[in-house]
Amino acid sequence: MKLKDKIITFILCLCVISLYFIIISYKNLNDNVKHIYNIYLNDEIIGAITNEEELYSMINKKQSVIKQKYNVKNVYPPENLKIVENYSYNTTTTSVDNIYNKIEELQDFTILGYEVNFSAYESVNSTNEEDETDNSHEAFKVYILDKKILNEALKSFILAFIDEESFNEYMNGTQGSLDDVGTVYEKLEILEDITIRKKYISVNEKIYQNSEELAQDLLFGFNHKDNRYTVKEGDTISSIAKANKLNNQEFLIANPEYNSEDALLTIGSQVNVTILDPEISFSYLIKEITQEEESYGTVIERDSSQPSSYEEIKFPGVMGLSLQTKRYTVVNGESLSNVELIGAPTIIREKVDRVIVKGKLPSTSWGRETETYIGSGWIWPTEVPYSVTSEYEWRWGKMHNGIDISGTPTDSHILAANDGVVVAVNTTCKSYGGSHLSDRCGRGYGNYVVIDHGNNIYTIYGHMLQNILVKEGQAVAMGDYLGYMGNSGSTTGRHLHFGYSIGDPLAGGTFKDPRELFPRR
Repeated sequence: MKLKDKIITFILCLCVISLYFIIISYKNLNDNVKHIYNIYLNDEIIGAITNEEELYSMINKKQSVIKQKYNVKNVYPPENLKIVENYSYNTTTTSVDNIYNKIEELQDFTILGYEVNFSAYESVNSTNEEDETDNSHEAFKVYILDKKILNEALKSFILAFIDEESFNEYMNGTQGSLDDVGTVYEKLEILEDITIRKKYISVNEKIYQNSEELAQDLLFGFNHKDNRYTVKEGDTISSIAKANKLNNQEFLIANPEYNSEDALLTIGSQVNVTILDPEISFSYLIKEITQEEESYGTVIERDSSQPSSYEEIKFPGVMGLSLQTKRYTVVNGESLSNVELIGAPTIIREKVDRVIVKGKLPSTSWGRETETYIGSGWIWPTEVPYSVTSEYEWRWGKMHNGIDISGTPTDSHILAANDGVVVAVNTTCKSYGGSHLSDRCGRGYGNYVVIDHGNNIYTIYGHMLQNILVKEGQAVAMGDYLGYMGNSGSTTGRHLHFGYSIGDPLAGGTFKDPRELFPRR
């Protein structure tokens, strides 16, 4: 063999041997590569495992209690746990048991469900003029396992305020025409924006598994505690409601098994007297025709031949009666104050004033009669037509110390309900600064007038326009103009808040139901 050939043969053998060792080395090196899964929790690595499915299997196995509690097939790692597949050399792995224990110590396991977000909305559930509680609804979220839970809970919430037949007729578009006394719904809506998304939910969150529980929390508040009362002999729905700071409607909402405030109660039975504190706002626009009573006035005739103590009813008086069409918004059972009266009322019966014959005129301090006739000698404090949107009653656990009157023409007059002396006037508030409940101007009453009628009897007229027509110390007669209806202070719309008290209402007087001042059928 020539030298050249020997050299070539040697080089080829050397290359083959080198390639062999390279292949062997690569094979040995490749045999040392590990297929692993790095486990990160809150973006920090807590270890590495070789079998991802083994971790999921262990979570499912050891969290059987959670699966039974929520009736789910799978339990998952925390949402902020990441499993990153990787190939590495000489990496020390951790046992699946060890990783599981670290996860359990540091974070909650999760199940697959839905996160429901409710936007913020200002509540209208404050009818106490002097209550300074912030009733706004903050944004919040709830967790559910099934979308049906949310839909059924919202329907239950709505049916707490309107009857199911009316709801179904509205949804199906089968409401009848409004030709006589009755009601139709023109708009139903939840005022909060609601969004829903699929999410892995921590098992330590409150997760609703049924619609009834969610509906109760939306109606009474997430932190409410059920308050029960045992019915005793002589109890009525009205007496139980009043004793527990509820009005009759709220009692019926909390106890849907009773159809009316006149329903009979069983002695020994338990009723729900939990105060309503809704977490969301259900609004409905109502158009209705109502039968309205108009209180008659009182005309006093003098018989100078009789002593001043003499009094005789010459004519008892007749209540006026009419049909009025109106449109107004209700939120969570409370009528907002901006009532729209549609057209003139249809008169069914004209009112006729009561006539009282009295003896000679007694001495007075103001040059007019100072005697006060509760239930006879008072007139309604607004022009007609009008609509009462809120009575003197408990509402959301707070007492509404008066009646709210709306629906009269724009800037209509407010009238003195009886003779007296003006003892307080406030004109510091914007005439139309209200329409929300956080305006505390004028103690929440806005622009107001307070009248002392003698015998420690006072009336207060709230939410008026700024251009009040009377001054402190001025004597006024029944029917005199005090000012104009506005929506200053804490309001949900233009209206008059009319209050009646024994003692000064701004200095600790005891409020009474203003309806006591006016004759009723």
